[in-house]
Amino acid sequence: MEVLVDKYGDAHEDQMFLPTDDDRYMDGGGGDTYSGGSDTRTSDVSLPTPPRKSSSRLNAEEVFQKNIVGILNKRGYNVRDSILAESSETSTASITSTGSNISSVLLGLREPVHGQGPLHIAVRKGDCQVLDAVLENGYADEIINVQDNNGNTALHFAAGSWRRPQCMPMMVSLLTAGADVNIKNKRGLTPIAVHMLTLKIDNPTVLLKLLEYGADPDTEIERSSLLHIAARRDFGVISGVLVAFRASLTALNQDGLMCFEVASKRIKRFMVRSIHSPPTYVPQSQRNKCMLCNQTLLSPKKVVSNFLKRMVGMKVSRHQCNCYHCGLIYCVDCLKRTQVPDMIPFTRSPEDRRDKIKTCRLCESTLLERLQKEKAQRAFDAHLMGFGAAA
Repeated sequence: MEVLVDKYGDAHEDQMFLPTDDDRYMDGGGGDTYSGGSDTRTSDVSLPTPPRKSSSRLNAEEVFQKNIVGILNKRGYNVRDSILAESSETSTASITSTGSNISSVLLGLREPVHGQGPLHIAVRKGDCQVLDAVLENGYADEIINVQDNNGNTALHFAAGSWRRPQCMPMMVSLLTAGADVNIKNKRGLTPIAVHMLTLKIDNPTVLLKLLEYGADPDTEIERSSLLHIAARRDFGVISGVLVAFRASLTALNQDGLMCFEVASKRIKRFMVRSIHSPPTYVPQSQRNKCMLCNQTLLSPKKVVSNFLKRMVGMKVSRHQCNCYHCGLIYCVDCLKRTQVPDMIPFTRSPEDRRDKIKTCRLCESTLLERLQKEKAQRAFDAHLMGFGAAA
């Protein structure tokens, strides 16, 4: 392995980071020349403090910049100081004039291949020490959303590193520092989109953290929503988390199908169990047949009944073919009055009569299951407190 000596006299091995399958969603982010392994140093990392103003301020600042570059390169970052080299072709952010020496220097430090800065490389190396050292010096807001040549921020790389044990600590550090959860790279992908494209297991930990910080649950990737992707991959828990954060059950994919139509029965159960706020009603203009039995929505008898009601001025329900709980559309034979209206966790309108609410079969079975769980929990609590011990 070739040993290089940088311009500051620090020797380091030229270790090539080998790209993983996840890197293809971020346009070759693995082509830079730093180590892909996590750093094994145990000592804390702290950046040098900026020099005080003096008559030789320019020279002092240059020394300060060299010190930062030297520290990072000793850890295998292989960054280039574009300020001192008078080269800005790899920089995607201009040097600020806020008076913050550290942020200006860090904005100018980029590796020469993809223009990734210290934050990008720290995340890719799993180097939590450098990441925290950079973010804890009061200038994180100036560098937290810096993009590389492919438009990726450090959060894009953190979201795609779900296999690493350092993933969640890095995510928390970046999000707490104000990382933008909805910023797009040059492929139009946000961090949550990168995460879903790279995810191989039904683990919602990273997804949940991104959603808690405001990521859009209805993000689309090539005209398919995140919920479509989760349903297609049979990710039940992730599907439930997305629905809990109000991802649309009625979003259409490139074939014009709703995710509820393409999901398996198992995934549908996860979705329905996670409904805690009223989903949008599916209009009859979007679907004119029952989503369960594929029959005509209204029978001839019901059509005549609605016509007569309108003739005498009676009100006809606009959503008589929609399940009150999930909002999806069914024929009159597949919708029944619910036996457990109190198990529905919301009220769509103050005018809604609970004894008139209709639900589909899947929602009704879910509500009955919820009631049984509540009864079992109450019985268990009573047993713990000693009630009914004699029985």
